[in-house]
Amino acid sequence: MNQTQDINRIRIAWRLERIPKSSYILFLGAIIICAYFIEAIDNGAIGYFLPILKNEFNLSPAMLGYVGTISNVGVMCGAMVSGLLSDIIGRKKVLVASMAIFGVFGVLFANAYTLNTVMIGRVGIGVGMGGLIPVSATYLSEIVPAKLRAAYITAFMAFTPLGYLGAGLMSYYMIPIPSLGWRGVALIQALLSIFIVVIIKYVPESPLWLESKGRFEEADAIMTNIEKNVVKGLGRELPEVVIPVDGYKPVVKYPKAALSELFSNKYIRSTIMVTIWWACAVGAAVGLSTWFSTLMVARGFTIQKSIGYVALMYGGGVLGIWVVRFLVKRIGRKWTTVTCALLAMTMAYFYGSSTVLPAILFFGVLYNVCAYSSSMINTLYGTELFNNRIRGTALGYAYTCARLGAIFGPIIIGMIMTSYGVSQVFLFAGGLYLVAAIAVALLGKETGEEMFSD
Repeated sequence: MNQTQDINRIRIAWRLERIPKSSYILFLGAIIICAYFIEAIDNGAIGYFLPILKNEFNLSPAMLGYVGTISNVGVMCGAMVSGLLSDIIGRKKVLVASMAIFGVFGVLFANAYTLNTVMIGRVGIGVGMGGLIPVSATYLSEIVPAKLRAAYITAFMAFTPLGYLGAGLMSYYMIPIPSLGWRGVALIQALLSIFIVVIIKYVPESPLWLESKGRFEEADAIMTNIEKNVVKGLGRELPEVVIPVDGYKPVVKYPKAALSELFSNKYIRSTIMVTIWWACAVGAAVGLSTWFSTLMVARGFTIQKSIGYVALMYGGGVLGIWVVRFLVKRIGRKWTTVTCALLAMTMAYFYGSSTVLPAILFFGVLYNVCAYSSSMINTLYGTELFNNRIRGTALGYAYTCARLGAIFGPIIIGMIMTSYGVSQVFLFAGGLYLVAAIAVALLGKETGEEMFSD
């Protein structure tokens, strides 16, 4: 590498920041969001399948909890490996591999006639999900300018409740069809992974990642192509590149990102916070979402009605986009994260205390608004805590912590429901949200500009 050329290079981040809203950036974002939406449908479907699997395989509540959460073991493994791999071999390759794994094991799950095959299928699906989720968020954060990042990340996370809603509608209308049943629904969800061809054809590698690896020619070529497509869509030239006050400095070709770096002086505070915050917040959210349909059945509703009511409540989660946008502009990333966790805690309590259907639905919708507001800001804020060189590794670690919560949350909730009743489940979930809020309040820092630093 010629250091003089390196010093005089126009950085990818500088070029990216001058890009306005455009159809091409929207197109790239939509592809990533669609890939995530497909996996969110499958992730949400298991909650609707549980009451049916309970009857088909004659499962106890405890065993049902293991079936509901076993995919999170795979998600944890996938997140752990994919974060490191995406920092080594690139974002796009890991996206493609993750979706392929998800599809293959989805077909296996749809054809499972023994409990062991069900478990293997769900673990494999989880590995694919665990690979795709953090890398999708990482890629999305690196392909849009900072001024648009909050909008894109919150839209990305809004497709979690939309995926759960989609899974609910599929289950409600298709499971009763004799020729389909839950296996037919599961097969359709697995076959949606054919969307992988769109990613391969249209999604470029992250130019920021290429630059962080010292692959400057490739990074510049991809960024130039992005700029050409943006100009084509806009019908006008882009603004001049704005060079920061500190001017040029050599772009260092760093060694491979190491997990140990997360525990260095630079990141240790954020790493401790993420460990507690993501494990608790996701443990509460996944714990409740896994059991939602079963909890409704426990309250005396039929399986079919429970699926319909839960799908309706998930629809409220989309409103989290506007909650997050409103709060972020006024109180920043950190305190929005704290506020959303506290709101989710409060609504979990009122939902759990409700005994009549109108109140259950009302507070169920409000809980999902707050829970998915929390998920959206968690991803946005968590993405910005670490710079682009180590972000894949950091988010892989964060999602590993999250999946530890997601593994144990449904299991503990199953035990609580069996021993203490439905209302105590929501007190437990609310307590997890409270711990997450305290961790961020005490250890968090405000973000927004750090993510493109070396």
